[in-house]
Amino acid sequence: MIFKKLFRPKHQDPKPAVRIAAIDSLSGEVPEQKSILHELAFNDEDVNVSLAALSKLNSFVLWYKMSEIAKSERVLKRAQQMVENTLFGDDESVLSQQKKREFAYECKNNKLLERLIKQPWVQQEPKLVLHILSVLNKPQLALPILLASQDSDLQQALLVYADSPASLQKIIKKAPGEHIKSLAKNKLEQIEFAKTQPVALEKSTRLVLSRLLALREQRDYAKLLDTRSKLNQEYAQYSAQFDCLSADKRQEFITKFDELSSKLDILDAELAPLYHAEQKKRNLADAVQHATADTQAMQVWLSDMLVGDISSITLAQTEQAQTEIQNRTGRIENLILEADSVGMASQKAALNSLLVALQKRQHTFNHLPAFQDSLKQADALITEFAQMAVPEQAIDVQQAQHVLKEKQGQWRKLRESYQDSWPKALDKQFSALQQTWQSAIKALTVGISKEVSRIRSKAKAIEVLIEQGKYKAAIGLFAKVSKWFDALPEPEKKRNERTYEQVSSKIEELKSLQAYIAMPRKPALLEEAEALVKANLSVSLRAEQVKELRRRWNSLGVLNTPEDDALNAQFDTLIEQAFAPCREHFEKQQAQRESNLVQKQALIVEVTDLAEQSLEASELSKVVQQLQQKWQKIGDVDFTVKTELNNAYRQALAPLKKQIEAYFNENAAQKQALITQAQGLSSVDDVTQAIEKAKALQEKWKQVGQVQRKSENLLWNQFREANDAVFAKRKAHNQQQKQANDAQVSAVNGLLANMQQSINAAQSISELDETRAAEAELEAQLSALPKGLSSGLYRRLTGLGEERQAKRASLELQAKTQSFSKLFDVLKRWETPALPEEIDSLPSQWQQSFKALAQHDVPRLNLTLMLEIVSDVPSPQTDDSLRKEIQLQLMADKLQQGVEYDKASLLKRWIQHGPVAQQEQVLLTRAQRCFA
Repeated sequence: MIFKKLFRPKHQDPKPAVRIAAIDSLSGEVPEQKSILHELAFNDEDVNVSLAALSKLNSFVLWYKMSEIAKSERVLKRAQQMVENTLFGDDESVLSQQKKREFAYECKNNKLLERLIKQPWVQQEPKLVLHILSVLNKPQLALPILLASQDSDLQQALLVYADSPASLQKIIKKAPGEHIKSLAKNKLEQIEFAKTQPVALEKSTRLVLSRLLALREQRDYAKLLDTRSKLNQEYAQYSAQFDCLSADKRQEFITKFDELSSKLDILDAELAPLYHAEQKKRNLADAVQHATADTQAMQVWLSDMLVGDISSITLAQTEQAQTEIQNRTGRIENLILEADSVGMASQKAALNSLLVALQKRQHTFNHLPAFQDSLKQADALITEFAQMAVPEQAIDVQQAQHVLKEKQGQWRKLRESYQDSWPKALDKQFSALQQTWQSAIKALTVGISKEVSRIRSKAKAIEVLIEQGKYKAAIGLFAKVSKWFDALPEPEKKRNERTYEQVSSKIEELKSLQAYIAMPRKPALLEEAEALVKANLSVSLRAEQVKELRRRWNSLGVLNTPEDDALNAQFDTLIEQAFAPCREHFEKQQAQRESNLVQKQALIVEVTDLAEQSLEASELSKVVQQLQQKWQKIGDVDFTVKTELNNAYRQALAPLKKQIEAYFNENAAQKQALITQAQGLSSVDDVTQAIEKAKALQEKWKQVGQVQRKSENLLWNQFREANDAVFAKRKAHNQQQKQANDAQVSAVNGLLANMQQSINAAQSISELDETRAAEAELEAQLSALPKGLSSGLYRRLTGLGEERQAKRASLELQAKTQSFSKLFDVLKRWETPALPEEIDSLPSQWQQSFKALAQHDVPRLNLTLMLEIVSDVPSPQTDDSLRKEIQLQLMADKLQQGVEYDKASLLKRWIQHGPVAQQEQVLLTRAQRCFA
């Protein structure tokens, strides 16, 4: 036995450290040693030996195999790490890119494939990318590759996996290359069309059927045929796409179309006879119109033939004309019969008129010599009429009327038999002469009538004046009437002689009465004149009485007798003496008016000079206003120069006023523009912005110059009203906002109170997490509040968040403690191989540990010590040496292999050792202490 131990190979030594040392002396190139290394890697019970053998072999295939079958978690992690480092590293000395490619085609590990497909070298191989995608069956991985790839073939192949509008939109925005974007757009359009096609097709088909249904009310046969044909074509286009509709919907449309077609066929049979009858009338109307145009053209041709020398018309021309007339006469007679048969009365009447015209033409060409003779007589009549003198005096009116009537009768007699063939030029000449005579006679007749009317009107006026006692005016007016009466023609004098004689007799009586009345009254007026000379009166009253006394004296008239002449001279002397004080006063006023004239002339010169100065418009308006006030303060001037002076003043002032008016108009336009802008502010939704703009407009208003006084108040009132509307809107908005803010603050306070209550009442983490929704709603509402109102509420919300976080930590700790407590209670009762019934109430991770029992290379005592080391919990003194050894091993694993252990994984391995024996209860107690 001792001899066997002495010659046993070191790789078979029971001590792991010896086996690990032996591995260093073995070579993976020697087949026998490679086999030993392979055996140690996959079958040795010590984890460190397995890892050392795998490292010595340094084979990617072996590492990958171990990552698939390893039972030890440490070996599994190390193998996975080596596989990932080899696959995703840049060092090709371990595994060439060709080998990586072969591995990718054969690999079934989805996790590795998902990482592989993201590698740049893989994405450069479209075939490999498509293979990996087919294995993974995860279309969502295709989009990032498509967006990153520059290969158009790969992009086109990956586009198959983009089957959602969102992914296609992303390709259109981000993919490199216009070709793939175009393909994505086409696919997106196809998807959108596939979604909308049934709806659009159904809508369009229903519209066509509705329009077909509406045709049943159509009574215009032509429109019925045209519209039905177009709608049938549209239906045919849509029915070709019925495959995208359901069978029921497709059958519904076909049935409706067939029903409507049958009904429209019936309507067609009903309207067709009426339509054809109307069509016949239309054709006849067209024929009548054509015959009318043709006949009228022929008549023009005949008229042109007759305009010239009729004697030059040959027999052949005459026969041709008669033939043309007969042909059209026959055609028109046939059309008259057709029109009469279909009841077209208006067309029949028009044709009859044409027929009569043709018959008249026929008459003319049958009597050409007589027609020629009539034309010669017409020329002679026009010549004679033109040589006669047009009446110019009222006395010639009666004779002129007789001559005009005689000439008109002669003309009618000449052209009566040849009306349609009569040359228009002759008619025009005679009409011109006739119009001249008619105008002259009318003018003379109107003048005589007006003069007679005036005489009669003034005769009545004379009678009224006599009745009113205005004898002097009546006598004067009669003198004018006598002159008008003498100028009348004798016939008019005879007709109005009675009226004139009546007025004349009254005037003669009035003249006799005037002498009788005037002589006694004039001495009395002389006495009043003498009294007025001596009276002490104001100038204005004296002038007024002088004027009134003169009027009364003149009303008595002039008798043209020596006695009356003496009285008139005496009155003139006295009235001049009475007016002498007034004359002196008026002379002073005249002197003042002359002074005013000088001042106003100087002011005009000043205005003229002002026009040559270059003053600002605002300053010019002030100066002109002062000059106008100065002009108004100056008194009146003599009436003989007043108009001329005022015109000179206005003319001098005109260019200045024009300049000022332009300045005022420009300012008014600016203010009107500001008003328009201010009025527009009432429709601005942002009240704050509207207020700022209103204030800016007010500043601009102050900077604009003045306008005309009559416009200033109107513009200002409009501007103020527009601004008042904006500020009223702000006031209403602020009030409304305050109410809304108050309501929102109240609502937030309620939500905060509910959240506080929910946090306090929460007994689990899920109940606590439900309050996060309320927190999100609160943050949204607080963001809408002004900072002054929301700051305090934000602090309350932050405090509640902290309370919830603290309670969550407490509940998590409590739940974790309860979970571990329950777990260890189950372990304490697990003494037999049978699984405890209570494990179903444990979390799934612990349930798997109970069910995945396995033989572990690490004893339960060592795992307990590892738990105590990781948890920094002291161990019994009896295990100090073992604890130090394990602690060193943990440090080595961390430094050399990057392996770290956590309490949860160690506890799982602890549970996987199986039921807890009586002697292991101490270890269970120690392990539970690590989770206290």
